[in-house]
Amino acid sequence: MHAPRKVVITGASGNVGTALLRLFTAQEPGTAVTGIARRTPPRTHPYARAHWHEIDLARDDAHTALLPVLEGADAVVHLTIAFQPARDRDYLRRTAVAGTRADARAARAARVSHQVHLSSAAVYSPGAYGVPVSEQWPRRGIPRSIYRADKVAEEDVLDEIEAAAAAGGQAPLTVTRIRPGLIAQHDEATALLRYAAPSYVPPSLSRRIPALPVLSLDRTLTRPVVHTDDVAGVVIKALAHRAPGPFNIAADEPLTADLVRDAFDAHLVHVPSPALSIITNLAWTLHLSPVQRGWIDLAYATPLVECSRARAHLGWHPRHDTESVIRELIAGIRERSRSTSAVLGERSPAARLRKLITSGPVTRRKLP
Repeated sequence: MHAPRKVVITGASGNVGTALLRLFTAQEPGTAVTGIARRTPPRTHPYARAHWHEIDLARDDAHTALLPVLEGADAVVHLTIAFQPARDRDYLRRTAVAGTRADARAARAARVSHQVHLSSAAVYSPGAYGVPVSEQWPRRGIPRSIYRADKVAEEDVLDEIEAAAAAGGQAPLTVTRIRPGLIAQHDEATALLRYAAPSYVPPSLSRRIPALPVLSLDRTLTRPVVHTDDVAGVVIKALAHRAPGPFNIAADEPLTADLVRDAFDAHLVHVPSPALSIITNLAWTLHLSPVQRGWIDLAYATPLVECSRARAHLGWHPRHDTESVIRELIAGIRERSRSTSAVLGERSPAARLRKLITSGPVTRRKLP
């Protein structure tokens, strides 16, 4: 078990990437870190820890652009994901699926022997809601969820890459797949509001969310959750152990409707999840909301995850409980918390106006 000499991180300016750079600064000062992002963040903490390259993994030539960056690396950590533009299905899929393929192929060509891939508990098929499942649970995801479809497809790509390496007699490829529950931290709050709130909603109104008197949820909500720092921690351990295979990651207790109610100090009004899905789809179709109904499906179909494999093989234990995670996130919303990267920063007034103008007419685009 040892720390790698050089690590390349794709999506390094995002939620998990930011936490991972903090950990590298504190725990692995001898490791050279290269960050890949669409926009280089300012040289502030923790982004000054990395040497940066601007590469959009949705590009057709992403594989070629990645090759020289990955030369000499001991491991690559693939964190890249896109949530916006929410209605540009082609771009989201190219970033997630084609980007994963480009990263894995470039890693093989550059003879990088270890890849850590950030997957999700969303890959698991429905049928065990509220019940912890192991890494062996079927991996076909939740119907109607774009995020689910892409996360499943990403892991299918990894299956192909691993099988091709084995069949071709190439050097063994160690792939670690991290499957976390819902990931949250204090500094993610502004970005989360940017993804979830319509462009016409002013930030001042969004910041009143922690004071909501009434909260509409299906009271059966039971969702795996994990703090961003705990996800970063398991990545560090996976790099040191070079452990293959999938690892479920979540706090010991699930997120429930009662925990959300208490964190907001609001009155809970029960709305069945099918009704929430219909309302969300209507708001999406009318361009009143950027949230697609697949997120509601995920919230009420993703099973809990059993994390004994990560404990046994990586020595990982969550340091944050679910209640503290949700309270920290809500405090972040109240305090307008943010980081200095473009991903975790606040959208400027000009950017909000541009987003509103380009949001387009009413759409009835067919979703997978």
